[in-house]
Amino acid sequence: MKKQLLLFVFLMSLVEIMSAQDNTINTTGKFGSQIFLSDVYGRAFENKYGDINGSAYFLPEYKFSTIFLSDGRKYYNVKAKLNLVEHEVVFKSSSGEEGFIGKGMVSTISIVDSTKQGVKNYTFQSGFPKIDNQTSLYFYQVYTTGKATLLKSINKSIEERLNELSGEKSKEFMVRENGYIYIGGEMKRIKKEKEFFMNILADQAAAVNQYMTTNKINFKNEDQVLKLIEFYNSL
Repeated sequence: MKKQLLLFVFLMSLVEIMSAQDNTINTTGKFGSQIFLSDVYGRAFENKYGDINGSAYFLPEYKFSTIFLSDGRKYYNVKAKLNLVEHEVVFKSSSGEEGFIGKGMVSTISIVDSTKQGVKNYTFQSGFPKIDNQTSLYFYQVYTTGKATLLKSINKSIEERLNELSGEKSKEFMVRENGYIYIGGEMKRIKKEKEFFMNILADQAAAVNQYMTTNKINFKNEDQVLKLIEFYNSL
């Protein structure tokens, strides 16, 4: 009886391994972690942008990333990129296979970009309230978090161009960017003026006003706005 039980367990394990091999994409993670297409409702990659100038992605090349799924699972050292037309994540296996992760399944993706100037980290997050025709499925670049979360929306769309001299038509990606602040459970589109920030940061009005005056904040400067929000979050 014991031998029969062991044989049954062995056969069941073998079936699971064979089944997993059919729909598994191995990541390039050094710990050998895996993403299953079936786990993330993945589908095979299809290049829909071959005849369009530019890139649909935040970074055109695959970069090592950490992917957080909405159900709490995490995948490390995955080669991935973020499509800012469809707002979905594409990943690549160590064997070169490519696949999409189902929309709404990724809550956060952190991308590491190694450049000659050094290593840069970018974090994108979804799940924020709807605003300006952007649903909770949209990814925002996260600059800082706290009582106030500073965000940027980067949306790409495909537009057709007409060469008036030759009459030829071409398509290219257009980029539109806007800043937002998530505070008190609401999304606020940034207005690059002092009154806007005084209103949304009103609970610390005296300290915020003093900081603005002392540092002569230019509200069109992203770095200065970031430092202002970090100051507010520190209060």
